Amino acid sequence: MRIARIAPLAYTPGKLEYFSFIRSGDGAEYHQNPLFYQFASGEVMIYWLAYDVNENNNNGVVLYSISRDRGITWSDPQVYLADYVGGIPFYSHLLTLRDQGIDGGNARRVIMMTTQHLMEELVIDEARRVATGGGDPLRSRTRIILRRSNDGGRSFDHGEELPYQLVTGGKALPGVGFYGSLEHLIQLGSGRIVAAFPFIDPERSNFGDEDLPYWKRQHFTVACLLSDDGGQTWKRSSEITVDTDRGAMEPQIAEVAPNRLLCLLRTKAGCLYQSTSDDGGQTWSPAVPSPLSSPESMPRMIRLQSGNLLVVWNNVSSTTQQPRHPLAAAVSRDGGQSWSEPKVIADETGSNQLSNHGLIQLDDGRILLGVSHYHDVRPAVSDLDVAIFDEAWLNA
Repeated sequence: MRIARIAPLAYTPGKLEYFSFIRSGDGAEYHQNPLFYQFASGEVMIYWLAYDVNENNNNGVVLYSISRDRGITWSDPQVYLADYVGGIPFYSHLLTLRDQGIDGGNARRVIMMTTQHLMEELVIDEARRVATGGGDPLRSRTRIILRRSNDGGRSFDHGEELPYQLVTGGKALPGVGFYGSLEHLIQLGSGRIVAAFPFIDPERSNFGDEDLPYWKRQHFTVACLLSDDGGQTWKRSSEITVDTDRGAMEPQIAEVAPNRLLCLLRTKAGCLYQSTSDDGGQTWSPAVPSPLSSPESMPRMIRLQSGNLLVVWNNVSSTTQQPRHPLAAAVSRDGGQSWSEPKVIADETGSNQLSNHGLIQLDDGRILLGVSHYHDVRPAVSDLDVAIFDEAWLNA
């Protein structure tokens, strides 16, 4: 199947390189939500959601491409995950489990956790290629699927569905049960796995006024699933809440010291909020404003090989989802207490967007960033861009 041909990229140590990776119209109108995974061989996979008309359309699939030279040349995209009957595989995170080698260490255990949305069916105006109704998350449901691999992530079992009550603490949306997403999956130095979920909280959402759009009636709470046995059993953390409209969204978690975690949160407050845990994610402090200005847009945060934290986000204060540009990077050398001056990775204008991004540092130190590049035209479209840089560029 030929979806697209990916042009070669480039890496220049100490510099930022930025490229258009795949364009709208190559297999789908929208390419969004890129994530990365590096195999033990060094090969890198980028995988992302591709769909038409609207992200709440049940026709979404996940595409993937492989690089065998750490991000320079890429294979033609192919379908990685698809399940029209079961819903959109919206976010799938892969995690290699440390100290879990089998067969003499020649293979590695990997888990894949997916939040799969079966959306309320969209009403689509085919002439204008826009959604005119449907897609309400309050009438949609999410399943949590856990798959396991014993060959380093090359293949997975059919998986098991985890009870959504593990995330919600037993709370249920009327008629559907659970709507949420998996935003971050990490393993701590102790071996504990932490999976961070925002979910629409029925105790904090407004179901009464049907005249309001769904995003004004929903309110998100964050909870983590924790496993100390390689994903065999799970327990729930305390909740992270924010009192602003729509609540706490799209958490990003990093371990800044043994069992001490920092969590950054998307909000509508004009900045990212933050919360900390001193017990490996079991309990969380009340969320407070961070020093990072932001619109209502996701951050992405990782711990670098140096021990510093890297955050990539839209660094402009707004209580709406606009503007989602520029896209900037900052580094913290003190566990998130302070951040360096932002460095602009890319910029846009008007209501175009550079957001919904994914981030990884490879084994050789280079950093790959995938960016959803939304163009507010009629009908709207979204390309996928990729930036390549390293910590030397961040520190320059």
